[in-house]
Amino acid sequence: MKTLLKITAAALALGLTAPALHAADAAASAEAQAKEFRDFFYKRFPDIKPADYIYGVYALNADARAQFEAMNEFPPYEGAIKEGQAFYSKPLANGKSLKDCLGDAKGLRAKYPFFDTETGKVRNLEADLIQCAQAYGETKFDDKSKELKAVSAYLASESRGMKVNVTIPNDKALAAFEDGKRHWYRKTGQLNLSCADCHQYHSGQNARSETLSPGIGKTAHFPVWRLKDDGIVTLNDRFFGCVRDTRAKPYKRYGDEYRNLEYFLAYIDNGLEITGPAVRK
Repeated sequence: MKTLLKITAAALALGLTAPALHAADAAASAEAQAKEFRDFFYKRFPDIKPADYIYGVYALNADARAQFEAMNEFPPYEGAIKEGQAFYSKPLANGKSLKDCLGDAKGLRAKYPFFDTETGKVRNLEADLIQCAQAYGETKFDDKSKELKAVSAYLASESRGMKVNVTIPNDKALAAFEDGKRHWYRKTGQLNLSCADCHQYHSGQNARSETLSPGIGKTAHFPVWRLKDDGIVTLNDRFFGCVRDTRAKPYKRYGDEYRNLEYFLAYIDNGLEITGPAVRK
C-alpha cells in the first residue's frame, strides 16, 4: 500500500494521470462507502429494519407509521397519477409523445438515475422528460411545470415493488458518486448547514415541530405528495429547497450537483423497494 501511494504521489508530482480504476474496483470503492453510510443509521436506529427505511420519517416510531398508513387510505396523489398517465401518451407539438421518446412506462423509473457512459454524466428521469418534451415542441414543460410532476408521479407508480438498482460502471461514475457524497456533507448558506447535519447527525430529532428524516430511502419514495405544498414534489425540488433554506443560492435545477447527489443517495438505497409516489408532511 505504501509503495502504491508513493508511486501515485510521484505521478502527480510529474503531472501524470493516475491509472483509471477497473469497473470492479470502482464498484468496490462505492460499496465500501455506502456500507459505512448505511451502518451509521443501522447503529443509530437499531430497531428499524433496513427495508423499512422506505417509509422515511414514518419508520421512526409506531405512531408516525400509523399516521402514514391513515393518509394512504385515501392517497391525495391519485389524481396526479392519472394526469401523468394521460400526458405521457399524449401527442405533443410535433405529434410524438413522451412515450415515443423514453419508451414504456412500466419499470422506467426503476432505471434511474444512472451513469451515462457516453456523455460521462448522471442521467435523471425528470431531466430526461424535460429534454424530450422540449425537443418535441413543448416549451412550457419545464422543471416547475405541473405536468412534469404528474408524469414523474405516474412513472414512479409504474415501478412500485421494483428495487433500486444503481451501478458504478467505471471510475468516472465513481467520481460522480463521490461528488454527490461531497455535496451531502458540504455546508452551505448563512446557516452553515449540510444535508448530513439534518438528515444524518440529527436524524430522528426535532426541528421545530418536525422530525428530521434519515438519509436512507429517500430515492425510493420520491416523488412525494407533500401536504405542506398540496402537490407533487420531486426529489430535485427538495434538494433545491433545502439548499435555499440554508440561505444559500441554490444550484441550477437538475444541474450536475443535484444529479450527482441523487446518484450517491440512490446507490445507498440499492435493494430498497420503490414506493413512490408517497405522502409526506
